[in-house]
Amino acid sequence: MTSGSTGPAARRPGIRSRLSAAAPAKINLVLEVGPRRPDGFHELRSTFAPLELADTLSVSIRGGDGDELSAPGSDTLSIDGPADVPVQGNLVLRAATLLRAETSRPLPALAFRLRKRIPAAAGLGGGSSDALAALDLAAAAWGLRLPVRRRVALAAELGSDVPFFAIAGWALVRGRGERLRRLPAPTGGRLGVLLVVPAARLSTREVFAAFDASPGTNPQQPESRAGSTPHGAASRLARRLREGASAADVAAIQPANDLLPAAEALMPGLARLRRDLAEALGRPVHLTGSGPTLAVLYPSPRQARSAREAVLDGLARGALIAPGGSAEVIPTATVRDGVARAPHGVASAPHGTDGRPRSTPSRTPARTLRMTEGAP
Repeated sequence: MTSGSTGPAARRPGIRSRLSAAAPAKINLVLEVGPRRPDGFHELRSTFAPLELADTLSVSIRGGDGDELSAPGSDTLSIDGPADVPVQGNLVLRAATLLRAETSRPLPALAFRLRKRIPAAAGLGGGSSDALAALDLAAAAWGLRLPVRRRVALAAELGSDVPFFAIAGWALVRGRGERLRRLPAPTGGRLGVLLVVPAARLSTREVFAAFDASPGTNPQQPESRAGSTPHGAASRLARRLREGASAADVAAIQPANDLLPAAEALMPGLARLRRDLAEALGRPVHLTGSGPTLAVLYPSPRQARSAREAVLDGLARGALIAPGGSAEVIPTATVRDGVARAPHGVASAPHGTDGRPRSTPSRTPARTLRMTEGAP
């Protein structure tokens, strides 16, 4: 914290007028869910991996010169992407409002622009990743120094998945998402991931409610196991990664997501699509998060790209039928060691070892974006 500051986020000289960063998606390779806790959340154990698939968030000072000082609620957000992504209540604006409250000084209004590539409400963490990017970009634009632990604490206030993006790398995630342990990426190269995203959507709240109502769940016994995933599956995968598991090893793991039965019960056709994909591709098919996105893992990104054509052909012929009548088929790859790549032609804000973006002129070509090196 800078000397003479009055709050946990201390002002640094030189408000910056324009920054941009990539906000990567995630997948859950394993998701164990315990019963609902007294506070309404569930005790989770999950293995998360960040993906190359990413949104792009940029921010500038409204007015351009940083002289206009504004109150909360004056920040703006424009979205390039699907029309069903709301501006009202978006986590990007909530992140800016939360950070503004960290200092007693008046701060300029911010104008955010979000280019959506990650399908919304699909279990890929796009909104949570956007929130963390907004927190970092707002801090940099306002010249605020945000200590690492406070950054993670603010991320947890924004949502259960947001802290994961604060460490940006493979992680074992526990609690409601706020307890994280960094994991090494698989050896031997990046993992290829083929995402199949049905046009129909699932509500995370409704999926968890269906999980709570399932046989064997006892909300009065938070320490008991409620899901069908073998107990300790997330920890076992974490141990394999620490022991040097290869991309081929991880690509062969069996699906383990306690929310799968609830998601399939709520979305007619999802179970059939999952079975048909497994038969057509000859590989295990995973549900990521609360769904409805299905993920197929491959030892390399090239194999995931090749498999995309087979899935598109199956959808066109009617051999594969997606809930909602159609599906996005997206080949991507996991990110190694917390490094995401900004989309081509978009200036990025490389992060230092403290996890904050550094200023990058808008004319700068795309470059590597390091989200953070630290862990809580």
